Amino acid sequence: MKRCHHALVCSLLLLGSSVPSLAWAPFERKAAYEEVALSASEQQKVQQAAGWAKQSDTELLIEVKNSLPGPLACHGATVHLLSGATVSKSFLPRLYVPTAATRQGAVGGVKKGQMKDFSVTCMCWKKPGDSVCGNPSTNPNGK
Repeated sequence: MKRCHHALVCSLLLLGSSVPSLAWAPFERKAAYEEVALSASEQQKVQQAAGWAKQSDTELLIEVKNSLPGPLACHGATVHLLSGATVSKSFLPRLYVPTAATRQGAVGGVKKGQMKDFSVTCMCWKKPGDSVCGNPSTNPNGK
């Protein structure tokens, strides 16, 4: 019996890659989500507001409200000052904004009364070929 088992193992090793593999891959993703930039119409569904903290006239608070069907990952904010200068801040970790939720981030060094305008860079997750933001944490394989 040992010889038969040994012969079977040896023949499988010798055949190697010529035998088709029927292996099960539990971590295979059939329809993976990708992080993508928001379209113009999606951007309109994300409300952004800015104002200064009560304790400081140099810390700008930026608020993002998500009305999209999937969560957002906001990477950072850019503030244009009246003087022509620009202040950029990366959010580390990224500002995660679930569906129907509001989150705040801060940009230091922006003195009250000096801001011309601001923008926040946010992205969502979509399956390749989809046009709607989705939630990869609740439906990672698209089933």
